[in-house]
Amino acid sequence: NEIKQKTEPAIIPDVEVVQMDGKQVVKLYVQEFPVKPVSARGRYYRRQANSNHLLTAVEIADLSLQTRNVSWDAYPYAGACWNDLDEEKIRIFIGKANASGRFSLPSNPKDALEKLDMLRNEVPTNAAMLLFSKKDLHYNVHIGRFKSPTLIIADKMISGTLFEVVEESMMTIVSHLKFAFDIRVVGTNTQRIEIPEYPLEAIRELLLNCIVHRDYQSPTDVQIKIFDNSIVFFNPSGLYGNITEEDLKTDSYKASTRNRQIAEAFYLTKDIEKYGSGFVRIRGLIADYPT
Repeated sequence: NEIKQKTEPAIIPDVEVVQMDGKQVVKLYVQEFPVKPVSARGRYYRRQANSNHLLTAVEIADLSLQTRNVSWDAYPYAGACWNDLDEEKIRIFIGKANASGRFSLPSNPKDALEKLDMLRNEVPTNAAMLLFSKKDLHYNVHIGRFKSPTLIIADKMISGTLFEVVEESMMTIVSHLKFAFDIRVVGTNTQRIEIPEYPLEAIRELLLNCIVHRDYQSPTDVQIKIFDNSIVFFNPSGLYGNITEEDLKTDSYKASTRNRQIAEAFYLTKDIEKYGSGFVRIRGLIADYPT
């Protein structure tokens, strides 16, 4: 009764009497509850090592969405309507998606978004607004060029719809990278080949990971810091699901998707793969890159 009355949803433990060292011992155990999180005395906790950590409001919301098999970006955007979307941006997306061959979308923008479940009764989802909104929703990517952790020599804040943010951010990053030059003779011609200090495919993969898997309920910007000998990508959301940093160092990790509709959009345009292979490709690109 104590457990049942002080948990929500109410947990009813199983009870069993077992023999141990010639004595009868009462064993109480609880099966994993399908709905998460479960509160204890009105609070929500996560067990980490030997400590109980109080969950934040965002962590509680994330767990709730995961157990209901839905994502935040699939919910209707509060107060938005069809007229808040830029039809030309949607048409460009339809063209790229159909050219990729991964899916066939109707040419009509409204029909296409309805087919993707990004528009319901003329109300766009959070994903639709992030991808195609007429107005800037100010989910920023903050890029800085650093000479030291405290000396910034260039700084840029980028915002807009997500496809636009990816392209502008990529151009900004490349503009701050160092390039080597390889002179090659092809036939009777001499060619100068530019070699960036990092494989650009890996940089783009890391950038897309930040955009697609960001927690858009967090007010903190994605931050990219470019130093003389390193580049750091910071996503305020942290890793999603049960995946750890150690898992990402393997080739067999199982990734979860925080924003399913956003991931679907970038998958349809062939900007990303859908099977959690991003970090495998990044490691491969870096390992094979000339030093």
